[in-house]
Amino acid sequence: MLETVGEIVRRGANDVWKLGLSEAQIEQFEQFAALIIEWNATRMNLTRLTSPREIAVKHFLDSLALLTVVVLPENSRIIDVGTGPGLPGLALKIVRPDLQVTLLDSTAKKLLFCRAAADALGCADVKTVHGRAEDVAKTPALVGQFDSVVARAVAPLGRLLPWLSPFVRQGGVVIALKGTNVADELAAARPVARRLGLTLAPPISVTLPETEETTVRQIVMARKEARF
Repeated sequence: MLETVGEIVRRGANDVWKLGLSEAQIEQFEQFAALIIEWNATRMNLTRLTSPREIAVKHFLDSLALLTVVVLPENSRIIDVGTGPGLPGLALKIVRPDLQVTLLDSTAKKLLFCRAAADALGCADVKTVHGRAEDVAKTPALVGQFDSVVARAVAPLGRLLPWLSPFVRQGGVVIALKGTNVADELAAARPVARRLGLTLAPPISVTLPETEETTVRQIVMARKEARF
């Protein structure tokens, strides 16, 4: 018998990571996965990962990995840059309904999905912004307005940090979810971070549960120490 998305998310998020998701939240992930599969098949190419297991592990648990190492204060304002089908932003919103989430992407069609998914899931305080990060970062209403800026598999750190930094307030945090090898990226990104007034922390490794071969996510954080 095939396992459901909810069963996989429950084991990974609750049994392994102790995130304490309720049954209602597990059901939201089930519904979110169903929406991704439906839209991907009938409306637009949202993701190349289309099986329930792939979505549960490589999208949902992968997105939630940051909650195992990052403390997001209550009612934090977060912007998810390059959100695609709403990841990690909507996944974080399901687990932390208190978060105020903005989803940014350069593809308008993907934001149509994000809006529809947020409404279907009953997620309040979710906004969408269309545009390239480097252009939207010049918008006065968004500059320095967020406690955290998150990005998942968007670009190498040296290019990514200048896109993300303008959004975060002084004292806020830039969070990049990266793959196994980040050493070369970090070396190239350090002078960029200094120029932007960001203090890069050593990457933190998180092992994704429910994978046949060990899959490790590297989470890179940088705190904004000065106004730029």
